[in-house]
Amino acid sequence: MIQLNQVGKRYGESWALHPLDGMIASGQVVALCGSNGAGKSTLLNLMNGTISPSVGSVSLNGLTIDDGKAYHQTFGYMPDDFAFEPSWTVGETYAYYALWQGVKPDLALLKRIGLDGLRSQDVGKLSKGMRQRLLLAQALVTKPDILLLDEPTNGLDPTWMRLLGGLLRQEAERGATIVCSTHQLDVAAMLADEVWMLKGGRLAGRVLVTDEAAAYAEIKRFFFESEVEACQTGVARTK
Repeated sequence: MIQLNQVGKRYGESWALHPLDGMIASGQVVALCGSNGAGKSTLLNLMNGTISPSVGSVSLNGLTIDDGKAYHQTFGYMPDDFAFEPSWTVGETYAYYALWQGVKPDLALLKRIGLDGLRSQDVGKLSKGMRQRLLLAQALVTKPDILLLDEPTNGLDPTWMRLLGGLLRQEAERGATIVCSTHQLDVAAMLADEVWMLKGGRLAGRVLVTDEAAAYAEIKRFFFESEVEACQTGVARTK
């Protein structure tokens, strides 16, 4: 479970993320949706402890960043991109990150995410989508209680996006709490139980997903109508 208590991040006088409250239960998938600079990565980085909050706090399964190693062991984190050692093979890279996190590399996981046949391939020769799969593998390898995924669908083809949705659903069914960021509105509706819509560093709305098509329409209406209103206001001000 993730608990957010009026957590926010400010740089000087500018808020990257205005204070917000929220709770994400075990077994729930939440998508953070918004454009670049909306606050998605800032919120994820507050959760993973990469940055410290200016106000408020984050707790993961009742632990805070002050609990040190125990806090970090509660989650697996997938960054938007990462510079793996290009000369290592997929198998070597996966094994390294598994052992670094204190577990034995489970080859069944590589098969599950479609990398089993590429174990001998140099990482430097992988496509963006295949690197994304490898990043996901290192986040999943410890079977964490919480998954924090930054733009996990970048570089993935539509077929794999659907497979990713099924994989995340399996993780949620075993009780994992999952937070993923995306700027793709349809992907947010496809992956999540609830979509948090961020704009200008604020949590501007939430949509419960009971029907994918209806949720997508509501999310799209929120972002597109607000953009139209902003443009109309801008035009009016120039007259």
